[in-house]
Amino acid sequence: MATISKYGPLRHLRAEPNQFVLHFSNGKLARSGAGLAYWFLPLSAALAEVPVEDIATTFVLNERSSDFQALKVQCTVVYRIADPAVACSRVNFSIGADTGTWVQRPLDAIATLWAQRALPPARSFLAAATLEEALSRGSDAIREALMKAFRADTEIGAMGLALVNVVIDQLAPMADVEKALQTPARESIQAKADEAIFQRRAQAVEKERAIKENELATELELERKQELLIKQRGDNALNQVRQSAAAEAEKTRSEIDRLQAIAEAEAKRQAVTAQAAAESQRVLAAARMEETSTYHEIWRNTPSQAASGIVMARFAEHIKSIGHLNITPDLLAQHFREWLGNPPDAT
Repeated sequence: MATISKYGPLRHLRAEPNQFVLHFSNGKLARSGAGLAYWFLPLSAALAEVPVEDIATTFVLNERSSDFQALKVQCTVVYRIADPAVACSRVNFSIGADTGTWVQRPLDAIATLWAQRALPPARSFLAAATLEEALSRGSDAIREALMKAFRADTEIGAMGLALVNVVIDQLAPMADVEKALQTPARESIQAKADEAIFQRRAQAVEKERAIKENELATELELERKQELLIKQRGDNALNQVRQSAAAEAEKTRSEIDRLQAIAEAEAKRQAVTAQAAAESQRVLAAARMEETSTYHEIWRNTPSQAASGIVMARFAEHIKSIGHLNITPDLLAQHFREWLGNPPDAT
């Protein structure tokens, strides 16, 4: 809005570039333009300020479709005031000389005008369309109908207004109808979601089954390898026992062979010793026999007197002491005769 400063009886007005000011004095337009700044006397001045920027107004139309369903159409119309002087003559844009604000609400009046002008074309389309048709293509169709109706409406131009754009913000039925209409899609989406959940659960179950199978396969493989390991350990232990037994048997055989060899050697030694001893005994026996034979031969050929003398001499050699000796006459007589060479009489 315009800024008005007070300096005693004088006033100073300063407007923004997008605000068009119309200054009337004594019923005549004295000054007009956008972004003005000037001094004036308030007692003889009538001021109006018209925005020349794009203005957006939003309104709601409540209508029915051909199947008697209530619909709410929310529209936004973007417009601008093309001729501020004409618009000021049709709508009250007066501002206070002391405050610089509108004394009424001119933009609300223009918004009401747009809503009134938008009602017939929107109603015409919705009355001929079913609820489903209105919801499926109603936004574009209503926008085109409004654009066409606004451009063809001479009253809008006569008010100094120019259309910039029309936007259909919302086209919706009543809350319960909208909820009912959303139910199939919601149920379909929910069914898809449930199906996705089921598939996810099925995939999870399948993955869990695969994991269990892998775990079982791993356990079976571990058990198989454990069995092979136990078998291999048993075979190794058996081979070790066999090798130990074979080594022990070989050691025993070697010991037996060694003992047998020792026994055979000892037997041979004893046999040789015995044979040598026997041979020695035989030789000694033969020598003794020969000696005895020679001795006997000597004694046999020795005269009895000499033999007696020899016997007595040897007897004397071996007798150290004689405790008691009995000599009879017969013994002395016999020996003397033998010594003299007269053998005793044979009886």
